[in-house]
Amino acid sequence: MSIYHKLIAIFMFTFRQRIFIFSGIFVGLVLVILLYFFYIKPKNNKQENTPEVVVNENIVDSNNPNLIFDNLANNNQVISKPDGTPEEQFLKQMSRFFVERFFTYSNQNNNVHIVELQSLATPSMNTWMNTQMRKKEQDYSGVTTRVFSMSLINFDKNLAKASAMVDAEHVISIEKDNQVEQSKTQKKYQVDFEYVDNTWKVSAVWDKTLSN
Repeated sequence: MSIYHKLIAIFMFTFRQRIFIFSGIFVGLVLVILLYFFYIKPKNNKQENTPEVVVNENIVDSNNPNLIFDNLANNNQVISKPDGTPEEQFLKQMSRFFVERFFTYSNQNNNVHIVELQSLATPSMNTWMNTQMRKKEQDYSGVTTRVFSMSLINFDKNLAKASAMVDAEHVISIEKDNQVEQSKTQKKYQVDFEYVDNTWKVSAVWDKTLSN
């Protein structure tokens, strides 16, 4: 084979390599374009179309700091702040719990309503509560109490004294001739507290219904 034919062979071999390389690059570009249009772009569009989540912000009325306006969905709903300090709020809730539990009982519950409240009462109050124990009877009778209003009428941490006024409704159930009859009555109670050993405890419960 002459030198001319050898050069032609080398040139043809190099030219084929170039065609192969260019073909590979072209196929790679086509794959990248297809990948962009069928996978990357739809994913980006999905992210762009996702609605922005707006965190709800409460707006405080500077003219009345006890009112908070809920700005969610442009619905300015008025939410009242609880009155008083957390400690005063605790006493009001405690008076509610004590009245509802103490005055919810039956003649067949083994005086659980008194036993469960002993840790919340002062020693003198426990002495009085023990006098309110009821005997178990065959015919059922009982009371269910629901508090619908309470307010703190006195709070003096220095004197370790506090008082709350509670409005409650009693549902009285009495069994007669194998039938239970019910009646309702409303009462107003004053719950007194004493601060004993760094803890507020109930020292007395007064029926104030007739005095109003």
